[in-house]
Amino acid sequence: MTRSHRSAWLVGSLLCATASFRCEAAPPLATEDADVLDKASCEWEGVYTRVKARRSATENGWETQLSCGVGLSTQLALAYGQARSAGLTSRNVTLLGKTGLIDREDDGVGLGVAWTIGGVRNHGQSFKHDFSQIVLVATQEVLNDVTWHANLGWLHDQIDHRSHTTWNLAAEYAVRGGFDVVAEFYGESHTKPWWGVGTRWQATEALSLHAGFGMQSEQPRIRQWSVGFTFAF
Repeated sequence: MTRSHRSAWLVGSLLCATASFRCEAAPPLATEDADVLDKASCEWEGVYTRVKARRSATENGWETQLSCGVGLSTQLALAYGQARSAGLTSRNVTLLGKTGLIDREDDGVGLGVAWTIGGVRNHGQSFKHDFSQIVLVATQEVLNDVTWHANLGWLHDQIDHRSHTTWNLAAEYAVRGGFDVVAEFYGESHTKPWWGVGTRWQATEALSLHAGFGMQSEQPRIRQWSVGFTFAF
């Protein structure tokens, strides 16, 4: 749910980065939420993605992330992922953090700030700093079982030496049987936006499963499919 526009074979890693931005939120959303893990509470996430752009080789990728609450309304996470297409492989390591500024209570707005620092090792190249990002996050339950999220951020692409304004808008609807339906619209300056839809199922108290689809209105259009899980402990 997402690491810059450097080549067609790297587009899937880009999705989990520039598009997501940086796959921090409750999957399959790319949009971040303002909720923070309690101290000593952790989540292990895994996701498989398949990305296709017209006249480009299909890219398959995966990412795993461990997040834990560390106290002071703060959580930290470390993620590692790989993407492969046409025999070329990209590997990325990402450090993420989020701090709550205003707790979300009843139908009030919750606010937080999230940050991400990412590194990438493209095929045949050495590992290098890829990007840095900081995001202001808002979350609110507006109706019974309906929650919205909004993000506004700044991202610096270290490799392309460009800075971007980033934005995300998302909504979640909790339906019966532990299922959530999600939709979002997000983008950054200098590129056309993305939209995405998906579903999440709380299979057990600790385990949730998710699937999603997203598309960018750039030409040629980029499509991404994803499936994954989150395990809380």
